[in-house]
Amino acid sequence: MLRSVRGQLWKNVIRMASTEATSESIAAATRQAKFVVKKPVSNQKWRNVLVFGTCFGVGWYTTQHLTLSDIMAWWFYGKLPDTDSKLIDYRDELNQRCDNLSIVKQLLAKGYVAVYKQSDKDGENTLIDKTLRAPGAICIPPRIYYNPMTKDTVSVYHLGMKLTGYPFLVHGGILATVLEDTMRDSVKLVTGKTAEVTQSLKLSYSFPTLANQFVVVRRTKWETKGKNVEIGAELLDQSGTRPLVRGKAVFKLK
Repeated sequence: MLRSVRGQLWKNVIRMASTEATSESIAAATRQAKFVVKKPVSNQKWRNVLVFGTCFGVGWYTTQHLTLSDIMAWWFYGKLPDTDSKLIDYRDELNQRCDNLSIVKQLLAKGYVAVYKQSDKDGENTLIDKTLRAPGAICIPPRIYYNPMTKDTVSVYHLGMKLTGYPFLVHGGILATVLEDTMRDSVKLVTGKTAEVTQSLKLSYSFPTLANQFVVVRRTKWETKGKNVEIGAELLDQSGTRPLVRGKAVFKLK
């Protein structure tokens, strides 16, 4: 009888211990579950889209604006003499590309005549005529188109990859120089006089200008004020449709 009671007591003790152990395990699991933090889902999809978009944009720009000869001019042609056949061929290619621009064909059809820009012998604009006259910069002389009837002027420049500030974008200072250069040329063509001093120059940048393309600069305003001339001009993309920079300047005449 005593043995039976003892056996029953041991079974109860084991059952209670097992129950307590199970409860303790459940409680421990519950406590552990409270501290489980769900890992954030990685936004891998949008990352892939961003990488693809960036690669596509760079590839599109390269195919649209850079030929093999442009890349060679950017990196290697600057070290070649002016008489080198590769450099001569590259300049001929740029001149041909300029001739084929739709805006150039439209200007010629409207009575504009091409006036080829001469180097500034007085040294007033050595930046355009000398310093930047290099492969990858302003490799060929700017084209000036002049309408003798309306006395309007339109200039075409090719701005290479060496003129960038941010990647693929022409530096704002270069654009200001191009606008001022066109305004000075306009003064010479219309008045036969040289613009002696730039009294003031105000610019408004409307849209980034991609490098290694042609830009079109047209005069939009002409007003004589005594010995000074106030001129307005805007710089457009090579199609002649998108305004990139607008400017206004006052020149003192010699």
